[in-house]
Amino acid sequence: MATTPESSTANPLDQLRDIHLPEPISWWPPAPGWWIFALASCALLVWLVRFIYRRYSAKHYRRQALAQLQELQTGTDAQEQLRALFVMLKQTANCAYPSRQPSSLAIEAFVEFLRFSCDKPVFAQSTLELQSLLYAQNPSQQTTDIERLFEDARIWINNHAQEDKLELGVPC
Repeated sequence: MATTPESSTANPLDQLRDIHLPEPISWWPPAPGWWIFALASCALLVWLVRFIYRRYSAKHYRRQALAQLQELQTGTDAQEQLRALFVMLKQTANCAYPSRQPSSLAIEAFVEFLRFSCDKPVFAQSTLELQSLLYAQNPSQQTTDIERLFEDARIWINNHAQEDKLELGVPC
């Protein structure tokens, strides 16, 4: 039997199969780079939360002092307001600078310390003006000076420098 060369060899196209695509890539488990990125992101988030919490906690005494200052301004007796103002300023200064203990200073040295520890100009009154305000018989006539002292106290509470930013050879 004679076979033709065409019939003995089958058509090679009949032997081809359809293209089989691979299964799609799964999103889980992620590649090692994504694990590293996730761990670094978590560590950064934990550090950021701790930083914000510590900063918030470190300024707690400022918020308390501002609330107390607001209460002091509502008082009626000017002489008592001034005394309470300087008591509150000394307490705040002790919280801000615990190693220096500025509350043990006399009033003139304490006011000089307040001026030094703030970048903004505060308590620009002379020592004689402060003495007359604190020990005057009728300080109610000097309400503008008292209001200026309260405003200076508010500025100092908000803007005084941190203890580690003060120079070493300064008052206290």
